[in-house]
Amino acid sequence: MLSLTWLFTLDHKRVGLIYMVVGLWAGFLGLSLSMLIRLNYVDPYYNLISSEVYNYVITNHGIVMIFFFLMPVLIGGFGNYLLPLLLGLPDLNLPRLNALSAWLLLPSAVCLGVSMVGGAGVGWTFYPPLSSGDYSGWGVDFLMFSLHLAGISSIFSSLNFICTIVGAMCDRTFQRYSIVVWAYLFTSILLLVSLPVLAAAITMLLFDRNFSSSFFDPLGGGDPVLFQHMFWFFGHPEVYVLILPGFGVVSHICSTITNNDSLFGYMGLVCAMGAIVCLGSVVWAHHMFMVGLDLKTAVFFSSVTMVIGIPTGIKVFSWLYMLSGCRFRITEPIIWWIIGFIFLFTIGGVTGIVLSASILDTMLHDTWFVVAHFHYVLSLGSYSTVVISLIWWWPVVTGYSLNKWLLQGHWLLSMVGFNLCFFPMHYLGMQGLPRRVCVYDPSFVWLNGISSLGGLFSVVSAFFLMFIVWESLAVSNCVVGSWGSNTLVLNVVTVPVPHHCDYISDPCRWSFI
Repeated sequence: MLSLTWLFTLDHKRVGLIYMVVGLWAGFLGLSLSMLIRLNYVDPYYNLISSEVYNYVITNHGIVMIFFFLMPVLIGGFGNYLLPLLLGLPDLNLPRLNALSAWLLLPSAVCLGVSMVGGAGVGWTFYPPLSSGDYSGWGVDFLMFSLHLAGISSIFSSLNFICTIVGAMCDRTFQRYSIVVWAYLFTSILLLVSLPVLAAAITMLLFDRNFSSSFFDPLGGGDPVLFQHMFWFFGHPEVYVLILPGFGVVSHICSTITNNDSLFGYMGLVCAMGAIVCLGSVVWAHHMFMVGLDLKTAVFFSSVTMVIGIPTGIKVFSWLYMLSGCRFRITEPIIWWIIGFIFLFTIGGVTGIVLSASILDTMLHDTWFVVAHFHYVLSLGSYSTVVISLIWWWPVVTGYSLNKWLLQGHWLLSMVGFNLCFFPMHYLGMQGLPRRVCVYDPSFVWLNGISSLGGLFSVVSAFFLMFIVWESLAVSNCVVGSWGSNTLVLNVVTVPVPHHCDYISDPCRWSFI
């Protein structure tokens, strides 16, 4: 009976948990694939896996981490759980659509597994003609089916979020909502605009592969560059889809722990997110400087990409300003993780400004520098916000506290592992070392060894985090370990108030967590 209850559940908390379970599975799958990549680079010539299987691993690592780990956890998991609570609603407006969007991930994951059996070595970008001709096997078709189902799931979820947020805001026009709510609204709008374009591109590619059409085949009058335009019209907003929920979470926590309700703190952060959404939707071709864009087009996309640094800088300096007046104890792991997130994201943002210059991008294109850049933004920035959200809301959700000293050790291990793994890739890229290549110059073996060691530390830190969560649930003396005695009513459920929020004068602020 319990299994049937969970199967047909419409409760937003349980649906969020389903997203979390799928995301947890995909996260460790993607982590294992990434470790396989790093082990392959320990020796410059001896490959642990063949070059063909290496291409399969590269492809599935990117797909799994983006579409099956970060999106289900950050958007589906935390979004489903938190949005009704932040808006003061009993549930999302379309609960059946919400449940359907969650359960669509399961057949999508099945198609992903089948594609790994068949093999899909086309990269997560699916560029034709590699993905459209006889160069790839039947696994590519199943991978595209998997993305179709995951895209439909995300569209349903975005529609639900937009209806819920806009409906609540229309009912209570003058109420100030959490920045997390605005972040999920902007994220849903981006997904709703960009995902149909990706779906169209993949459908056209499936027709090229199976029905002898020529959308992207020059021999039949098609254009392979058209696919790049369509893919990156989705692909670049996808970067902001993955980082905007994290922006909202970090902004919310910083404004809460500093008790900062100033117009600059709130309105500046919300307007900066809106500017990032608008500008980020029109810069897709900065991924395509190598296809022969004319001078004016290249200058436009390069310039607008640099302009995105302005609202991003506003957010970073707002966070630093808020933290400067923080009344939190410096030993709290949440402060360390926020500082670590700002550091990692700033490195990724600065290297993004470097790559926005078309001349520099031409020299660094398809090198390890690009890998380091987007991993500092996505792999490290977005993952850090997953950990931050877990630490901040775990006591509210479960009534248990996480061990502060273990969290401090986890933070240190994670930061050392992250930077050891990805920072040397900047140098490798500037030396011209190409990515997606199994063999490399032996003179770089020591740097690749350092990166592989950092990858090992990162894997250990992921398992260490799972141990901290288990320890919180299993050890009896952790029940309401460091919590205060105050309580509040949140949607008819009485939950304790954490000790670090006792100083907040207005309890209604904490009621919207």
